[in-house]
Amino acid sequence: MYRYTVLAVILSSTAAMAGDGVTKTAAIISFESLDKNRDEQISRTEAGVDKRLSNTFATADTNGDGYVSKAEYLARPAE
Repeated sequence: MYRYTVLAVILSSTAAMAGDGVTKTAAIISFESLDKNRDEQISRTEAGVDKRLSNTFATADTNGDGYVSKAEYLARPAE
């Protein structure tokens, strides 16, 4: 958990410098919280706890492999 906190702080600093604000950092933290088995991808089962992702899973899974990668998760349209 400590490593994710450090990552969040680093990314927050980087995003703020890039003018991207907290949006990307919050998305990364959300990705990390959904990725329960820490395999760097979100399965349909893991996505089930996030209604928005669950409803748009097929669209978010742009390569059709049955998982949403961090890149796919971050590329989704803003709410």
